[in-house]
Amino acid sequence: MTWGDTAGHAVAGSGQAHGEHAARDAVAQALGGLGGAPASFVLVFAGAGIHGVRLAAQAVRAAGRVPVAGMTGASVLGPDGPTDEGCVALALGGGASAGLGVARQASDDLRAAARRAAAQALVGLDGRQASLLVLLQDSGSGDQGEAVAGAYEAAGPRVPLAGGAAGGREPVQFCGGAALHDAVIAVALHTESPPGLGIAHGCRPRPAPAIVTQVDGRVVRRLDGRPAECVYLERLGVEGRELDDAQFERLAAVHPLGQLELRGDVRLRHVLGRTRDHGLLCATRLPRNAPIQFSHQTPASIVASARAAVQQATTGLEGRPPGAALVFDCGGRREALGGSAPALRAEAHALEAAFGPGGAPPMIGLYTRGEIGRLRGARGDRNHAVVVAALA
Repeated sequence: MTWGDTAGHAVAGSGQAHGEHAARDAVAQALGGLGGAPASFVLVFAGAGIHGVRLAAQAVRAAGRVPVAGMTGASVLGPDGPTDEGCVALALGGGASAGLGVARQASDDLRAAARRAAAQALVGLDGRQASLLVLLQDSGSGDQGEAVAGAYEAAGPRVPLAGGAAGGREPVQFCGGAALHDAVIAVALHTESPPGLGIAHGCRPRPAPAIVTQVDGRVVRRLDGRPAECVYLERLGVEGRELDDAQFERLAAVHPLGQLELRGDVRLRHVLGRTRDHGLLCATRLPRNAPIQFSHQTPASIVASARAAVQQATTGLEGRPPGAALVFDCGGRREALGGSAPALRAEAHALEAAFGPGGAPPMIGLYTRGEIGRLRGARGDRNHAVVVAALA
């Protein structure tokens, strides 16, 4: 798929492919969508069925001298819709430029690693102002909030942040020809016009909030002074039910915790599981004394939030037509949708239709293990959210 600016120049091209050479073919399609115009950067997302080393090698060979980076997800979204397998790629041209930064062994100090990667990427713009900073990280490296804080320290308050953590059966990131784990990859993008960023979720609050009274890392031990699992199940109306681990995880996929912020915002926190002493293992750390609410989401509310994220992103373009779009969607939302092809297609259709009668621009996305979306303020680590970056 190709998208042009008002002068008819190709701004972006996208591609999607399956099979043994999926990465090679997706990148070739994306570059071909530029109609011979020079590319500045290629981003690749991959689902199941492609090994990380092969993914990196194929993408680099197909991109030639054009910088390329990417990561895996539980599912990917491209010109042909959502799929659990294959690769999607987006090539940027038309005046866009990119800088890349990589920091390995991120778990040693995730905040410092993200700061280094972001600073390196910003230097790669050769003095041009960054329009958007995209972070690709490993959820096993630590609290995603630390990565956001480090990138914010390097980029400052004027640069929006988007991104997420690699997902899928064998999560991997790649930059150049290297398949990476425990790393932070930063992509600083400069575009001729400011991008639009949309962030939305489909969760609705339930009655009776609670206070985190004991926490140990990412495990919430006690809520309101009582075992956290017991309070959680009570608030969801399922106390007394015997749930095995699989049943509990399915329940948690549609009932994340919501950390209440002073400004009235809610930072959703995915409940990954429970501990033997009835604690709740969360994807991101919740601080002691934090007020939280219990929430629920439905397939209909998830689809509605996808539309809302696109509408917010395109509103931020202030009337300029979108030239490309990136989507970072939560793997927990995928689970809440049931992971079925029809349900994923319903959300993808909502994303595409929300761009209006002119149709969606070249757009790729993936389901991540935690999302990053920051337009204002110093925080931007997300769970159960969809983040849409619209590039003009």
